[in-house]
Amino acid sequence: MEEWTTIRYLHAQGKSIRTIATELSVARQTVRRALKDETKPKYERPPRPNPKLEPYLAQVRELYFGKHLIGSRIFRELQKLGYRGGSSALYTYLRSIRQAEPSGKATMRFETAPGQQGQFDWSPYTVEIGGELRRLVVYGLTLGYSRRKHYTASFDERQPSIFEAIEEGVWHLGGSPKELLVDNPKAFVLDANPKHFRWNPQFLELCGHYRIRPRACRPAWPRTKGKIERPFAYLEEQFIKGHSWQSLGHFLEELAIFEREDLDMRMHSTTQERPIDRFAREQDELTPLPEQRFVGTKALTRKVSWDCLVPFRGNRYSVPAMYAGKLVWLLLSHGSSVVILNNRRELLVEHAIEPGRGKTIILPEHYEPLRRGTPRTWVVLAQRFLELFPHHADFLEGLTAQHKLNHVAHLRGVMQLASLYSDASLCWAFDVAGEYNTFSHTFVRGLLESGAAPAPAEPETSVVALPDTSIRTDLKPYQQLLWAAGQ
Repeated sequence: MEEWTTIRYLHAQGKSIRTIATELSVARQTVRRALKDETKPKYERPPRPNPKLEPYLAQVRELYFGKHLIGSRIFRELQKLGYRGGSSALYTYLRSIRQAEPSGKATMRFETAPGQQGQFDWSPYTVEIGGELRRLVVYGLTLGYSRRKHYTASFDERQPSIFEAIEEGVWHLGGSPKELLVDNPKAFVLDANPKHFRWNPQFLELCGHYRIRPRACRPAWPRTKGKIERPFAYLEEQFIKGHSWQSLGHFLEELAIFEREDLDMRMHSTTQERPIDRFAREQDELTPLPEQRFVGTKALTRKVSWDCLVPFRGNRYSVPAMYAGKLVWLLLSHGSSVVILNNRRELLVEHAIEPGRGKTIILPEHYEPLRRGTPRTWVVLAQRFLELFPHHADFLEGLTAQHKLNHVAHLRGVMQLASLYSDASLCWAFDVAGEYNTFSHTFVRGLLESGAAPAPAEPETSVVALPDTSIRTDLKPYQQLLWAAGQ
């Protein structure tokens, strides 16, 4: 090192190669090499294979690269094969072949076709909501081709909230990618070991509902989801840090604005295009969405009590009166509200979850049909029935004949149904009851709850009859035109 430094210094002072070689008592070629090399000299011992280890090099490579054994284990295996050298020679050789191989962290970047892949993940944060610090989980779905993203958030990361976030993502994007790349939490994967890999059945239900092929990342290998791991850092720096929100709803509103005005419009560093522009080429390649939202076999069901309430986490919540006595679906939404669906998966109501237990949460409009009141005496009940259904006096007679002892209770039950269902549905039920000669409010209720009632008929259009008269005309002019065309 000292010689190399001195040679370069003397040459910078204007001395020739011959003079420098004479002063330092070195060869002129040594001076030329020192002036040519910009890097400092380093002594390197020429590689010399260990004569005792050389016969076993093929076995060493097989044990290291093929079976992935560590050095001490390889040393013991070589000793069984007759190796009598030391362990340092083996470790030196292993170090040399390890440096010659590409790093295990090296990956090859790949791009996906439009509509082919979506990547889903989430990240927890501590944010200020409503004046207090709350743990909030932000979920993200990214399309692989366009890089268009959709974010949502929840107060928990349980399976219902995870599934809800995936659903919100595909509905926001207007379609499903052909495959969804996810990590290996229990919500997705029950066993991530490649030898006996096992998906979570509920996740497969979700994927089947939206016709998505699930794909799992290699455990502890986040590079597989390179298109989504980094965007959480951008979201944290540009949106979450230094901000506070009044409520979860306020957070979601601001997040949607950030997504629409920043993420969709921002030039992507890799594609050099805006995600919203590339999405225009990808949208038609997405799988169309089903008509109904997903409700898994493990979703919570409850029977509505006759006072129109359903229990959930120690409290009771009201539903519309027409669903009293029926089964409904209960789904947790964003970790802060409960969504109630009917058997056709249509939204009935969404209640904010009340803290504590033993509370009853009522929306007054759910009980509005019951406030109209039902007469209690037979004379008034019968008169009201005939006013509403003048063409079904036979049903009233049949009910009186079959239930002589409690005909008032049955007619009162029918009149209560009349406040919940349309007149057309009731008339249809009365006709079916007449066909089966079964006149009771329980039979009518069962018919109406089956959902088989016909839809309201379209208004009839009036038809004007044409006069029944024969009209005769002279056809000779038409015949003359045909002859002229033939000529």
